[in-house]
Amino acid sequence: MIKELFLRIKNNYNKKTVIFAFLSVLALIGFTVYNGIFGFLYNSIWHICIFAYYVFLLLIKGILIFGISYKKIRDKQLLVVYITFIILILMTIAMIAPAVLLILDKRSYNWGLIPSIALASYTTYSVTMSIINMRKAKNNDSPVIKQIRLVNIVNTLMSVLVLQNTLILANGGYTEDMRKLSVATSVGIISLIIFIEIYQFVLTIKKHGVYKKR
Repeated sequence: MIKELFLRIKNNYNKKTVIFAFLSVLALIGFTVYNGIFGFLYNSIWHICIFAYYVFLLLIKGILIFGISYKKIRDKQLLVVYITFIILILMTIAMIAPAVLLILDKRSYNWGLIPSIALASYTTYSVTMSIINMRKAKNNDSPVIKQIRLVNIVNTLMSVLVLQNTLILANGGYTEDMRKLSVATSVGIISLIIFIEIYQFVLTIKKHGVYKKR
């Protein structure tokens, strides 16, 4: 029975996406609580900013998981996409603040090089899987499923920003050249995220929204 359930989930892309989204929400709750407690107890602006980011992310994923229940009601699914798109844009703009903190070297890091290498490996894996899953969702009939995959890409690209800072700090800290590089990549990544969000939103509306009705 467990094997049959596993096979059903494995062969059903939408269910698999929702289950992994739900599991990621549980992990996000842990990160949110950790950064919130650390930020407010130790007055760490960095952790408070990351706490706010995870709150945004939890809100978006919660709305999307709830929106799956409207799988046969296209207008309500599109409403979920509209709402999460607005929150995504706001969240991305809000991430400018922690990006600036990274560039100004306002984040402390003393874990050493090995954890940073492990983080690099995990981030690389996350980016690769997010791109693969986004491509798989390209022809999916559910706009909410596509939005879930979009959120995963946004989150992994944000992780690249943090990874860059972590590697710089683990290898001796910021020099003038590293600071310039960090500014360029931070602007580039945040701009790329906003472009992807808008591009995916337009594609979704064209396929499922007002353009399809005409």
